[in-house]
This record gives sequence, C-alpha cells and structure tokens, in this order.
Amino acid sequence: MKFETSRLLMRPMILEDLKASYAHRSCPETSRYIGEPLTLAQAQARLRENCEPWLGEENQRLALAITKKDTQQLIGELMFKYVNKPSLVGEIGYRLNKEFIGFGYAFEAVSMLIESLFSELKVMKIVAVCAVDNTASWRLMEKLGMQREGLLRSHFLIGSERLDAYSYGICKT
Repeated sequence: MKFETSRLLMRPMILEDLKASYAHRSCPETSRYIGEPLTLAQAQARLRENCEPWLGEENQRLALAITKKDTQQLIGELMFKYVNKPSLVGEIGYRLNKEFIGFGYAFEAVSMLIESLFSELKVMKIVAVCAVDNTASWRLMEKLGMQREGLLRSHFLIGSERLDAYSYGICKT
C-alpha cells in the first residue's frame, strides 16, 4: 500500500529506514505511551519484521513509513492490522519523530490511512487504542471522527507502570 497527501508520502518500510526509525523508537518522549524505548538491536528486529511482505493475515502488521515529500525524510510510521478479519475489523497505530509533532503531519497521514483502508481493503471498522494520559493521541482520534467506545483498565504495562487506555472506533459509511 502506498499513498500520498500534498506534503507526505506513505510507503512500505525498507531496511534503509533503520536510522530514522530507530531515532523515534529509541526516544523516551515518543515511546512514553507506547512501550519502553527500543535498543538498536530491537529496532533492527522490528524493522525486519515490518519489511516482510504483508499477507493481510489477522494480527500481521502492515507498516508504512511517513516521509516528507520535499526531503524524502522519514518522520514517522503508520501501522494497520486486522484484529478480527472475519468481521473486517482492523486496528491502526501511529507515531512521529518528536521534531515533527505539532505540524499537522499525524492528522494528514492518519486521515489518508483511514480513507485508503476503507477504499482499498476489505475493512468495515477501524479501531485504535491509546493511554488515557496521551491527550494528543485521543484528541487526534476525535478530530479524525473516531468515537470513544470504552475505557480499558490497566490495559498497558509500560516498564513497571500500568496505564488505563481509551478505545476508539470508526465504521465505514
């Protein structure tokens, strides 16, 4: 899957993305609500997984690089996976390098991801989960038209801390 906006190009991840991917995956600030920052070896292993051909199997991640069109710089990543394929329900995730937060890139990339999933794949519902304290993430979901569907108690274990999460969803019209 590949798509673009006026400022961004979203494309499959490639092994050459390691340096840029590691930059945001190792950052405590951008990993705070997702998981422990990764080591270089962990980032390499994740990237190798993300570069495998996507077959659309349940719980298999489709990873896409978010790159700036003008510089070709990788500024973040998108993720999609079917979480209930028979019901055509998929989950999305996203993260940006901290230097590119606050410029509307996440909204631009994720809104086009949602549009592409509904139009190009067999998806009837898209869900996303984020930590309750991750205000920027759940505000983005609401701006995208997603509805808060639930509160998940102690949903994430990050380090030794248990975090509650909100579950959001949007259905194909």
